[in-house]
Amino acid sequence: MNKIEELIQQLCPNGVEYKELGEVCAFNRGQSLSSKNAVEGDIPVISGGQKPAFMHNVANRPANTIVIAGSGAYAGFVSYWDKPIFCSDAFSVDVIDESQTNTRYVYHYLLNNQEKIYSKKRGAGIPHVYGKDLSKFIIPLPPLEIQKEIVKTLDKFTKYVTELTSELTSELTFRKQQYSYYRDKLLSFEDSDVKVEWKTLDDMFEIIAGGDVPKDAFSEYKTSDYSIPILSNGIGENAIYGWTNIAKIEKPSLTISARGTIGWTSFQDKPFVPIVRLLVLTPKSNINLKYAYYFMKSIECNYDIPQSGIPQLTKPMIRNKLIPIPPLHIQEKIVEVLDNFDKVCNDLNIGLPKEIEQRQQQYEYYRDLLLTFDVNNGSLPACLPACLPNP
Repeated sequence: MNKIEELIQQLCPNGVEYKELGEVCAFNRGQSLSSKNAVEGDIPVISGGQKPAFMHNVANRPANTIVIAGSGAYAGFVSYWDKPIFCSDAFSVDVIDESQTNTRYVYHYLLNNQEKIYSKKRGAGIPHVYGKDLSKFIIPLPPLEIQKEIVKTLDKFTKYVTELTSELTSELTFRKQQYSYYRDKLLSFEDSDVKVEWKTLDDMFEIIAGGDVPKDAFSEYKTSDYSIPILSNGIGENAIYGWTNIAKIEKPSLTISARGTIGWTSFQDKPFVPIVRLLVLTPKSNINLKYAYYFMKSIECNYDIPQSGIPQLTKPMIRNKLIPIPPLHIQEKIVEVLDNFDKVCNDLNIGLPKEIEQRQQQYEYYRDLLLTFDVNNGSLPACLPACLPNP
């Protein structure tokens, strides 16, 4: 039997009390503040987003405050602040009697009901969440000592997940930086005895700009009839605009984003149709396309984009870009080295986020168990004592 179960048997053997959230908390709307009216300082201004909107020099809420975004895309987002803040276009959840209700306990309860809070977004137009809706939520209120013990367990798990996330993210960042360094070093040919010719992209590639969407043969989803991807200027899966039945580009090629994610280069080894805002480089000379891909990735932030008008790349802007052309066997060796580096980074990029997600799911699982009491006798779920985390 764990400590929480022992406390339940001692302090509330006949069951846990349930109340409406509005009975134990007040929902207080913030004071609207725009960045132009703010005075520079170190007080976070909490508005409708997931992070501080900007900084101010005055606080209107003390430390250890729960805030819920009231409107906008993140309406209903719950956050907890352990330092003074300025609550702007949001509202704070303030415990009425701290001798009966622990603020952190309420915070964990609200996190556990995040999906229900989002479901309270009402009406057309800008999404809103209202305190009067949340005040009707039913919250289990064990004695304060039990609340504190639950908070202690969940905070410990939160810290564990946060530290693990930071550690794994740092590892991934380091590996990517290491990869970029070696890639740029390999492709600079500085202090190298390798004979290199510098040629323009126009010398080495047929360069075309994407056209219009094939409206008469278009599907939003891949089907047996429409299996050719229509590619735009997005990244990864976000580049797929739709599907069609006839490819415009049949040969392996590179695509470069001309708008938005300007310069982003992708390797395309299957037939596709490019549309506006996408440039296509198809080899017309003997070159290892993967080598060219790695070089174009190394310069994708080095384009001279006009400051006036709509930021974009055009064919004339890239055709005179120079690319180093070493012998083919050197190109192949560079590709082999960078492929190995790329594989390590991709494995980390898949493995580390998955590890982080699993730990977050584990935390949410235990949080749900710790905040769920048997309606009949007030005890925690029977499975809990055997599976409580010990991070």
